[in-house]
Amino acid sequence: MKIKYPTPKKETPQQTSNLNRSRGMLFENELNKSNEYYLINNIAVIYKKPTPVRIVKVEYPSRSHAKIVEAYYQTPSTTDYNGLYKGRYIDYEAKETNSLSFSFSHIFSHQVSHLKKIDEQGGIAFVIIFFKKINKIYMIDIKPFYKLYNESLSTNKKSIKHSDIESIGGLEVSTGYAPLIDYLKQVDKMYF
Repeated sequence: MKIKYPTPKKETPQQTSNLNRSRGMLFENELNKSNEYYLINNIAVIYKKPTPVRIVKVEYPSRSHAKIVEAYYQTPSTTDYNGLYKGRYIDYEAKETNSLSFSFSHIFSHQVSHLKKIDEQGGIAFVIIFFKKINKIYMIDIKPFYKLYNESLSTNKKSIKHSDIESIGGLEVSTGYAPLIDYLKQVDKMYF
Protein backbone atom coordinates (compact mmCIF):
# COMPACT_ATOMS: atom_id res chain seq x y z
CA MET A 1 0.00 0.00 0.00
CA LYS A 2 1.32 3.41 -0.95
CA ILE A 3 0.86 6.23 1.56
CA LYS A 4 0.95 9.78 0.34
CA TYR A 5 2.00 12.23 3.05
CA PRO A 6 1.16 15.91 2.76
CA THR A 7 4.00 18.33 2.05
CA PRO A 8 4.64 20.37 5.19
CA LYS A 9 3.71 24.02 4.84
CA LYS A 10 6.09 26.74 5.92
CA GLU A 11 4.78 28.44 9.06
CA THR A 12 4.07 32.14 9.01
CA PRO A 13 5.72 34.29 11.73
CA GLN A 14 2.30 34.54 13.46
CA GLN A 15 1.92 30.73 13.50
CA THR A 16 5.46 30.35 14.89
CA SER A 17 4.70 32.91 17.59
CA ASN A 18 1.47 31.09 18.51
CA LEU A 19 3.30 27.75 18.60
CA ASN A 20 5.99 29.12 20.94
CA ARG A 21 3.31 30.66 23.16
CA SER A 22 1.44 27.35 23.42
CA ARG A 23 4.68 25.50 24.22
CA GLY A 24 5.29 28.09 26.92
CA MET A 25 1.89 27.36 28.40
CA LEU A 26 2.66 23.64 28.61
CA PHE A 27 5.11 24.08 31.52
CA GLU A 28 2.63 26.29 33.35
CA ASN A 29 -0.21 23.82 32.73
CA GLU A 30 1.91 20.98 34.10
CA LEU A 31 2.67 23.04 37.23
CA ASN A 32 -1.05 23.79 37.59
CA LYS A 33 -1.89 20.09 37.34
CA SER A 34 0.85 19.25 39.85
CA ASN A 35 -0.59 21.82 42.25
CA GLU A 36 -4.05 20.33 41.71
CA TYR A 37 -2.61 16.90 42.58
CA TYR A 38 -1.07 18.34 45.77
CA LEU A 39 -4.41 19.92 46.70
CA ILE A 40 -6.54 16.83 46.00
CA ASN A 41 -4.15 14.65 48.00
CA ASN A 42 -4.02 17.13 50.90
CA ILE A 43 -0.28 17.71 50.48
CA ALA A 44 -0.25 21.49 49.85
CA VAL A 45 -2.48 24.39 48.87
CA ILE A 46 -0.70 26.26 46.07
CA TYR A 47 -2.41 28.36 43.40
CA LYS A 48 -1.51 30.28 40.29
CA LYS A 49 -1.92 33.97 41.05
CA PRO A 50 -4.16 35.86 38.67
CA THR A 51 -2.68 38.90 36.95
CA PRO A 52 -4.55 42.02 38.13
CA VAL A 53 -6.43 43.45 35.13
CA ARG A 54 -8.61 46.55 34.97
CA ILE A 55 -11.51 46.16 32.55
CA VAL A 56 -12.20 49.37 30.66
CA LYS A 57 -14.78 48.45 28.02
CA VAL A 58 -17.26 45.60 27.71
CA GLU A 59 -19.59 44.87 24.80
CA TYR A 60 -22.79 42.89 25.18
CA PRO A 61 -23.57 41.23 21.82
CA SER A 62 -26.48 39.43 23.50
CA ARG A 63 -28.03 39.33 26.96
CA SER A 64 -26.14 36.23 28.02
CA HIS A 65 -22.72 36.99 26.50
CA ALA A 66 -20.35 39.73 27.56
CA LYS A 67 -17.16 40.43 25.65
CA ILE A 68 -14.23 42.34 27.13
CA VAL A 69 -12.90 44.55 24.34
CA GLU A 70 -10.48 46.76 26.26
CA ALA A 71 -8.47 46.09 29.41
CA TYR A 72 -5.02 46.78 30.81
CA TYR A 73 -2.78 45.45 33.54
CA GLN A 74 -3.61 47.33 36.70
CA THR A 75 -0.36 46.69 38.58
CA PRO A 76 2.69 44.55 37.83
CA SER A 77 2.13 40.98 38.94
CA THR A 78 4.51 39.75 41.61
CA THR A 79 5.14 36.03 41.09
CA ASP A 80 3.33 33.11 39.52
CA TYR A 81 2.41 30.85 42.45
CA ASN A 82 1.81 31.03 46.18
CA GLY A 83 0.21 29.04 48.96
CA LEU A 84 0.91 26.90 52.01
CA TYR A 85 3.02 23.79 52.48
CA LYS A 86 3.65 22.09 55.82
CA GLY A 87 2.47 25.20 57.63
CA ARG A 88 4.80 27.56 55.76
CA TYR A 89 4.03 30.16 53.15
CA ILE A 90 5.45 29.27 49.71
CA ASP A 91 5.93 31.65 46.79
CA TYR A 92 7.73 31.06 43.50
CA GLU A 93 8.24 32.26 39.97
CA ALA A 94 8.17 29.77 37.08
CA LYS A 95 10.30 30.46 34.00
CA GLU A 96 11.47 28.58 30.97
CA THR A 97 14.14 28.98 28.35
CA ASN A 98 14.94 27.53 24.94
CA SER A 99 18.65 27.95 25.68
CA LEU A 100 21.18 26.13 27.87
CA SER A 101 21.27 29.21 30.08
CA PHE A 102 18.66 31.41 31.73
CA SER A 103 18.94 35.12 30.98
CA PHE A 104 18.22 37.39 33.94
CA SER A 105 16.40 39.69 31.51
CA HIS A 106 13.52 37.17 31.60
CA ILE A 107 12.65 37.97 35.19
CA PHE A 108 11.63 41.39 36.50
CA SER A 109 13.43 43.09 39.36
CA HIS A 110 10.17 43.53 41.31
CA GLN A 111 9.65 39.74 41.17
CA VAL A 112 13.15 39.04 42.51
CA SER A 113 12.67 41.68 45.25
CA HIS A 114 9.29 40.19 46.16
CA LEU A 115 10.79 36.70 46.55
CA LYS A 116 13.64 38.13 48.65
CA LYS A 117 11.10 39.76 50.99
CA ILE A 118 9.21 36.46 51.32
CA ASP A 119 12.47 34.76 52.29
CA GLU A 120 13.30 37.49 54.83
CA GLN A 121 9.92 36.89 56.50
CA GLY A 122 10.59 33.15 56.83
CA GLY A 123 8.66 31.98 53.78
CA ILE A 124 9.79 29.53 51.13
CA ALA A 125 10.85 31.45 48.01
CA PHE A 126 12.46 30.14 44.84
CA VAL A 127 12.61 30.27 41.07
CA ILE A 128 11.82 27.15 39.05
CA ILE A 129 13.25 27.04 35.52
CA PHE A 130 12.47 24.65 32.68
CA PHE A 131 15.32 24.23 30.21
CA LYS A 132 13.40 23.06 27.14
CA LYS A 133 16.48 22.23 25.09
CA ILE A 134 17.53 19.47 27.49
CA ASN A 135 14.08 18.83 29.01
CA LYS A 136 15.23 19.49 32.60
CA ILE A 137 13.68 21.50 35.38
CA TYR A 138 15.70 23.14 38.16
CA MET A 139 14.69 24.86 41.36
CA ILE A 140 16.89 27.62 42.82
CA ASP A 141 16.41 29.13 46.27
CA ILE A 142 16.02 32.91 46.11
CA LYS A 143 19.16 33.65 48.18
CA PRO A 144 21.75 32.48 45.60
CA PHE A 145 19.49 33.55 42.74
CA TYR A 146 19.19 37.06 44.22
CA LYS A 147 22.95 37.27 44.64
CA LEU A 148 23.58 36.27 41.00
CA TYR A 149 20.81 38.55 39.76
CA ASN A 150 22.31 41.55 41.59
CA GLU A 151 25.81 40.72 40.35
CA SER A 152 24.45 40.62 36.79
CA LEU A 153 23.45 44.28 37.08
CA SER A 154 27.09 45.34 37.46
CA THR A 155 28.96 42.64 35.52
CA ASN A 156 28.85 41.05 32.09
CA LYS A 157 27.40 37.81 33.47
CA LYS A 158 23.80 38.28 32.38
CA SER A 159 22.65 34.66 32.65
CA ILE A 160 23.08 31.43 34.55
CA LYS A 161 24.02 28.22 32.77
CA HIS A 162 22.07 25.09 33.59
CA SER A 163 25.42 23.40 34.32
CA ASP A 164 26.13 25.96 37.09
CA ILE A 165 22.82 25.62 38.91
CA GLU A 166 23.79 22.66 41.09
CA SER A 167 27.01 24.44 42.17
CA ILE A 168 24.91 27.21 43.76
CA GLY A 169 22.61 24.76 45.54
CA GLY A 170 19.93 24.41 42.88
CA LEU A 171 18.20 21.07 42.56
CA GLU A 172 16.91 19.18 39.56
CA VAL A 173 13.17 18.54 39.78
CA SER A 174 11.87 15.12 38.78
CA THR A 175 8.95 14.66 36.44
CA GLY A 176 6.53 11.78 36.34
CA TYR A 177 2.90 10.84 36.21
CA ALA A 178 1.40 12.00 39.50
CA PRO A 179 2.35 14.71 40.02
CA LEU A 180 3.72 15.72 36.64
CA ILE A 181 6.35 18.01 38.20
CA ASP A 182 7.19 16.89 41.74
CA TYR A 183 8.89 20.06 42.94
CA LEU A 184 7.75 19.63 46.56
CA LYS A 185 10.17 16.71 46.91
CA GLN A 186 12.97 19.23 46.33
CA VAL A 187 11.31 21.79 48.59
CA ASP A 188 11.57 19.16 51.36
CA LYS A 189 15.30 18.75 50.70
CA MET A 190 15.96 22.47 50.50
CA TYR A 191 13.79 23.85 53.33
CA PHE A 192 12.85 21.07 55.78
